[in-house]
Amino acid sequence: MKKLLLCLLFSGMAFAQDSEGDTEGPVASRKNEIRIDALSLIAFGKANISYERFGSSKWSYGVTGSFAFGDKFEDDFDEGYRSTLPKYEVVPYIRYKMSNSDAHYYFVEGFISANGGDFREIVRVDDGATGFYKISKEEYFSVAPGASLGYKVYFAQRVALEFLVGAGFNLLDGDKSPDVISRIGLNLGYRF
Repeated sequence: MKKLLLCLLFSGMAFAQDSEGDTEGPVASRKNEIRIDALSLIAFGKANISYERFGSSKWSYGVTGSFAFGDKFEDDFDEGYRSTLPKYEVVPYIRYKMSNSDAHYYFVEGFISANGGDFREIVRVDDGATGFYKISKEEYFSVAPGASLGYKVYFAQRVALEFLVGAGFNLLDGDKSPDVISRIGLNLGYRF
């Protein structure tokens, strides 16, 4: 009887080690995720939609597309309370997971934001003996490298909740584009 128990114990341990190394967990076996940023949607009238692809156990990469549709920013821009009106942003990124858990983890992200919109300023025009002021509107386009930190947790192995904070600095069109691009979000996602 003791020999039978020892055989079962050793075979069970050997089987557990083999199966543990060969299979991924239920979250890690799904390699794609799509997310929407609920915070930007509600607070800023801005739609952020992200796609993320999971490569190895620590690395993932993806892209976020963003566009503004709220009237508040446009009204503030037209009335002169804002000098820039961001209209669109495309953000490719790469992430590194800082823990071994697949169900909840912290991550660090590097990104490059391609962003554009409208710029508004009041300029003085000299017409010979007289001068007057007029509103000038122009479009801008810039690129901003940056970094973010975040935390992600999964519920029911498919539903993701992610918090993200980061910033980048625009390199082009410095006189028209915003100096800093923020990357802040509370994202809800689905992993498949």
